[in-house]
Amino acid sequence: MARDVLMPHNVGMQTSTPYRVCSLVLTCLLLSTCQTQREPPQEAVTYRFENRDAWKLENDRLRVSVLHGGGHIAEIVLKTASGDSVNPLWVPPWPSIDPWTFDVDKHGSIYGTNSESTLLSGIMGHNLCFDFWGAPSETEFQAGMSYHGEVSILKAEKVSQTESYLTHRLNLTQSATAITRTMTLVPGQAVLYVEETAESRISRDKPFGWVQHATFGPPFVNPETVYFDASATQGDLGGEDYKSLGTWPVGSLGEGQKDYRRFSREAPSDKMAYFLMDTERDHEFITAINTEYRLLIGYLFWRAEYPWMMVWEENRKLMAPPWNGETMTRGMEFGNTRIPGSAKEYFKKPEMYGTPTFGWLDAKGKLTTRYLAFMTEIPEG
Repeated sequence: MARDVLMPHNVGMQTSTPYRVCSLVLTCLLLSTCQTQREPPQEAVTYRFENRDAWKLENDRLRVSVLHGGGHIAEIVLKTASGDSVNPLWVPPWPSIDPWTFDVDKHGSIYGTNSESTLLSGIMGHNLCFDFWGAPSETEFQAGMSYHGEVSILKAEKVSQTESYLTHRLNLTQSATAITRTMTLVPGQAVLYVEETAESRISRDKPFGWVQHATFGPPFVNPETVYFDASATQGDLGGEDYKSLGTWPVGSLGEGQKDYRRFSREAPSDKMAYFLMDTERDHEFITAINTEYRLLIGYLFWRAEYPWMMVWEENRKLMAPPWNGETMTRGMEFGNTRIPGSAKEYFKKPEMYGTPTFGWLDAKGKLTTRYLAFMTEIPEG
């Protein structure tokens, strides 16, 4: 390939293994657009993950756990010669429930009573945000809409499943949309292929946000040993003035809060920033490396579908339930929207850096996006 491969910057390690793996994964993405030969559908046994109903996908390289609640990808584990590696995805420290069972009178003291509470009751790992990312308007909240849209709090319905393949569907009644997601593992590959299709059920065009809310947590997230990277460019802090941050990773190694490759060592602290993905690339990446576990997890996706990345970090700062000053997590969220909030917010700033800040779903139309997640061991040092 003529383009540079997807590699972490300035970590000071050998790069041959990530180079080969990223090149192989990228070739698969370009040649097959994530379409893989699938096994005939057959029933598989449902199992429990963190006391939640889930589906398990497994091949000789990976194990993936997907919650029935919102279809959250709660676990991606690399099988190594010495056994299973750690799960790099975020498992919150509070008790988890199926979000459709949330009742504010019963659970409000545990999870809070605002627009995030239903989502937080069941959030885990990587969740989908649709048809907006961020907080609903006050009127939307009063009408029953949840943070990041209703998709993350619904019960996913299985369409078909085998040991290494799963299709499930989420019916968004408030958003008049159906989301169908297919996840596939291929023998011999430490790669999870994901395809999502949104189908509008209304006779008008509508604006939408579509964000992959990938979050990482302990023990993988350790300020001393974790490094993040992305094919991102200019960034800002949002707010009313969109204060510029400069170009990713903003600070140099060792600059603490300014270096967006590192998790903040000082607690309590947090981060929230917005970045444009590299306009010179057709396909983009985010990665997270833990040098203690010698483990890398990465995502690859098309810029045309996901031109924005949001960095969100919580380091034992939020004191309200269910955070309670105990949570460490880093989100590297990629999506089609730069604007937190729903349609009213989109139209305040429909474009930044020459890039649309949200998308359109045609009347009775369909849109399909594809991305993949991969894992690999990294060399000593």
